[in-house]
Amino acid sequence: MRTFGLVTVLACVFGIGAYAQKTEQPESRFFDVRTFGAAGDGKTLDTAAITKAITAANAAGGGTVLFPPGTYLSGTLDLLSNVTLYLEAGSVIEGSTDVKDYGGTAEFGFGRKYGIDSTGEGYRVGLIVARNAHNISITGRGTIDGNGDSFFDMKSVHNGVDYDTKYTRQGADYSAAKYGLEFGPVEVGPNGRPGTMIIFSGCSNILVRDVTLSNSPNWTMHLQGSERANITGIHILNDTLIPNNDGIDCMRCKHVHISDSDIRAGDDDFAIVSSDDVTVSNCSLTSLSAAVRLEDTRYATFNNLTIHANRGLGVFSVGEEHTAHIVFSNIAMETSLITGHWWGKAEPIYIAAQTGHGKAEIRDIRFVDISIDAESGIMLCGAADAIVRDVYLEQIRMHLRAPLPRIAQSVGGNFDLRWTAAGMSQAIFKHDIPAIYVRYLDGLRIRDFNLTWGENLPAYFSSALEAQDSKNLDYADFKPTSRPGSTAPPVFVH
Repeated sequence: MRTFGLVTVLACVFGIGAYAQKTEQPESRFFDVRTFGAAGDGKTLDTAAITKAITAANAAGGGTVLFPPGTYLSGTLDLLSNVTLYLEAGSVIEGSTDVKDYGGTAEFGFGRKYGIDSTGEGYRVGLIVARNAHNISITGRGTIDGNGDSFFDMKSVHNGVDYDTKYTRQGADYSAAKYGLEFGPVEVGPNGRPGTMIIFSGCSNILVRDVTLSNSPNWTMHLQGSERANITGIHILNDTLIPNNDGIDCMRCKHVHISDSDIRAGDDDFAIVSSDDVTVSNCSLTSLSAAVRLEDTRYATFNNLTIHANRGLGVFSVGEEHTAHIVFSNIAMETSLITGHWWGKAEPIYIAAQTGHGKAEIRDIRFVDISIDAESGIMLCGAADAIVRDVYLEQIRMHLRAPLPRIAQSVGGNFDLRWTAAGMSQAIFKHDIPAIYVRYLDGLRIRDFNLTWGENLPAYFSSALEAQDSKNLDYADFKPTSRPGSTAPPVFVH
């Protein structure tokens, strides 16, 4: 039996060996950037050498461009079809500090129409651009560093002009930038900045895995008009004082799946616009703007998230498309009122529709099993010609706590409807803060909602529920109470 077994094994081995000898062996599909002349010393500009490696991998029918440990200083790179960028642990692709090393949007076919053919702020692109490519990947334990701080005046505060202080509670004393650099945002430097750090435009079959993306000077990653993307296990670590350094922006995309990642950004962690079939799960999010900003999107789920942000979950409709069939579930969040020219006033859940777009609508939005510790209330706001329909609040545990007194005095007690506001009078304006505010909504269902009020809340906190110009409100098992000491009714419907 032993002899027969040994003969059988040897026969199998030799048989396999004979088959292997007859089979054509593939050439190496690894293209080491150092072989193509990259120095990796953090001083030499390696753009040309890396470009040669990418071009060679693409010309060979596909392959992996390998970055061994080292720091590879670079300007804009074109990522081509069937190419994987693999960053070994200890390797860094670092953005050049000279804006001249980055391409212009025009040469990549990008225009300036938001959500259609624009990417990031300004007229340049950033480090990696994939345009109409397929089967592309960025993987490995290395880092892509945008060198963002180099393009900003970190001692100057930016303050915009998209609101008028005369409509705010504080009037002329309202100052978004009152506390200087505490929350930013800072001003861009005199020479400008690069654009979006990583762009996938018109691409398909995209994989981004394990890498760290840090210090982006603009949007960090933008998927535009792309489909079938998997992003998993990544770390986005941005300077929260820098404006517009969104984590992941997804516009006009389909079948995008993001998981098991952490994102820290000054601006939105996720901005999902005009897209379908998007899932986000198992992520931890930190932002001075919105953790999730969803706009004109359908069939999307957000599950198993932790959030520390100014605004938690934001849902918008501003165009000709509608937002529908969205589920947010199993989320723990903390929202904080801050100064600085960031959109939002610590709303944990925020829905806003823009007037003047008759075809646009928001409907069938579900918030289920969410734990909230917030310094402002939930806002659900449609418009007279853009009614929000069928919103569900189920298994919500919400605690309202007092903001820092100096910040509450500076910017508190206001509604912030920028982006959907019809004019300056509706951008940032005085309004008492109920736990839930509803306007122009048809169909609200509240189930298993537990509301608690914290101590020493500012006087501008009011009712548990305020509803205006709305109908079909079902809150039968909601047991609302007003802020302790408030004369406002627990439920105010008008």
